[in-house]
Amino acid sequence: MTAIPQNAPNSPSTQILIVDDIDANRAVMTRRLEMMSYRVSSVESGHEALKHLSHSKPDMILLDYMMPQMNGIEVLHRIRSNPETDSLPVIMVTARAESEATVEALRAGADDYVTKPIDYDVLKARIESHVIRKSSTRNLKHENEALDEQATIRSLVVADLEQDLQSEIEKRAELEDKLATITSREVLSAPQGGKTLAIRSLLDEVATKHAALFKTVSQNEVPALLDMIEMRKLIHEAIETLP
Repeated sequence: MTAIPQNAPNSPSTQILIVDDIDANRAVMTRRLEMMSYRVSSVESGHEALKHLSHSKPDMILLDYMMPQMNGIEVLHRIRSNPETDSLPVIMVTARAESEATVEALRAGADDYVTKPIDYDVLKARIESHVIRKSSTRNLKHENEALDEQATIRSLVVADLEQDLQSEIEKRAELEDKLATITSREVLSAPQGGKTLAIRSLLDEVATKHAALFKTVSQNEVPALLDMIEMRKLIHEAIETLP
């Protein structure tokens, strides 16, 4: 049997909060939504809704527009002004005659709306749409965070490699200076001249390796560790060859 993904539309893990001051409305909506396999909680006022959200975050909120003391728009403003709840999907429930309320709700940040009497097939489709969107957004956020972490690690590795490469460049420059001193003293006769030519050959190889490594780092790519090791080995060989 295929497992239902977590927070998939109308899976048992999808939690819906109903906010409505009329007991009969909450009872009917709860029964119909539970028949669709949703997990349902309900509260009777805006204040109770905000209290509920302080310790529990549902996947969807069904918010009635017309409520005493704190109406749906006020509750919606409070939800959207709180960083911990500002991204929760909210569907506003309005009466058919409340077209102005619908516009006001959408402007205040409601994700969608349904009208009374509720068409539960329409409500189900809208719930599924917003739960999927929320899940996709959350997954994309996690992927972006993972990519940012990888980019940070890569930048640190490149920085370390650049530091190592700079050290090798300085050693190469030092060898070039020593070789120039040897050459200026005209010690190219055997056997010393053979050593000088050997150093020159090693430095030519170092120059080739250096050019390749510099090109790699300048393109923000990570150089091959083996190339770094070979370059270091060549420089050490050149140092040991010096008279």
